[in-house]
Amino acid sequence: MPFRALPPPPGASSSALERVLMRVLGWLRALVLLGIALVFVASLLIWLVAMVVFSLVASLFTGRPAAVTLLWQRYRAMARQRWPQRTPTPESSTPRADAAQATGASRDTDVSDVRWREVRSERGDDSRRS
Repeated sequence: MPFRALPPPPGASSSALERVLMRVLGWLRALVLLGIALVFVASLLIWLVAMVVFSLVASLFTGRPAAVTLLWQRYRAMARQRWPQRTPTPESSTPRADAAQATGASRDTDVSDVRWREVRSERGDDSRRS
């Protein structure tokens, strides 16, 4: 979000030279802020490299693996690991069995997939139609 200078008072008129100077000063301010940010990032990278070198040299004296080595090994192990693949199951015809299979509850209970069927009332006629 660039900051803009306040407009001049109503009675004063700014010359073209003043407008050019204000624009140049605005660009200089932006460049200084960009330079500060670049110095900060460069110092972080220098410290990161210094810590990696220190860790590798310390591992030579202590005999333990370097922190960088452990991190790399963990990263490679995670990269080789495949996430559990979901086995394709055929679509069931009942919502309850679908929900039990999706949550894994069907392994612990006796919920199973059944086919829809017409259920007649005890009187022999279909009372749902009336």
